[in-house]
Amino acid sequence: MLYARCAFCGAIVPLWCSGRFMPHVPVPVAATQMGAFCSACGVLPPMFTCGFCWSQQLLVLPGAQPPAPAFAGAQQAYAPVVHAQQGASDVSLKKLFGKFAESFVSEAGKGAANAMFGQQQQYY
Repeated sequence: MLYARCAFCGAIVPLWCSGRFMPHVPVPVAATQMGAFCSACGVLPPMFTCGFCWSQQLLVLPGAQPPAPAFAGAQQAYAPVVHAQQGASDVSLKKLFGKFAESFVSEAGKGAANAMFGQQQQYY
């Protein structure tokens, strides 16, 4: 089961799909290389709307790069997603989100360092 954490209010909720254009019985969303996947709808857009504060943000699936903002320089909120057993406790989910944040920040830092220092090496 996939769980998403709201970037605004911090609510942790399981990811379900109940249909985009044609409503269907709610089914759990799966993570694929293409992104979030519903067995009835197929690949879903990377959008997440929190059921508590109703804010919209982009989904960041485990092992995937965050989706690009709508336009350059835009501030975009991201809802991280983790995989856990159905009915996992809040404590275990918070630990998983902490690990996700550590790996995400580490990868972002590596990418920024390569972008800054990798290009400078080309000039020498």
